[in-house]
This record gives sequence, C-alpha cells and structure tokens, in this order.
Amino acid sequence: MIFTVEETTLMTAFDHSSRSAAIMDMMDKLGMIEDTELKEQVSHLCEKLETMKDEEFHTVDFLLYEEDEEDEDAQMG
Repeated sequence: MIFTVEETTLMTAFDHSSRSAAIMDMMDKLGMIEDTELKEQVSHLCEKLETMKDEEFHTVDFLLYEEDEEDEDAQMG
C-alpha cells in the first residue's frame, strides 16, 4: 500500500513508531481536531492503516519527511 506525500507527512505528526501506535494516537486525537477537512483526512488515514499489514507499514521511510520538517523548523528559527 502506498501513501501520498501528504498522508506520510500527516502521519509524522502522530506516534508512528508502529502501525498500531499510529492508529491509536490518531483515534485518540481525532476528537480534538476541529478542522473538518483535517478530521476527514486523519479518519481516512486510520482506515487505510487498519487495512494494511505491519510488514507493509515498516517499509514506509518516515526519516525523509521528518528531516524535511526539521529543516523547515531550523529555517524558521
């Protein structure tokens, strides 16, 4: 299963140490999200994660997206 750049970037905002941790963290925070579009994106991403296997999840390289975020933070600070 392939994630879009937006989905992968969104996942980095949550605990993505494992597939189950990502699902639990997203579901836990879903009620706190006020933006309707963002809430729908997170909900859809949870559904997508629930249909995939742990082995597939472990192939996702989050480092690229985390490094981009760190670079943006460094440029702003």
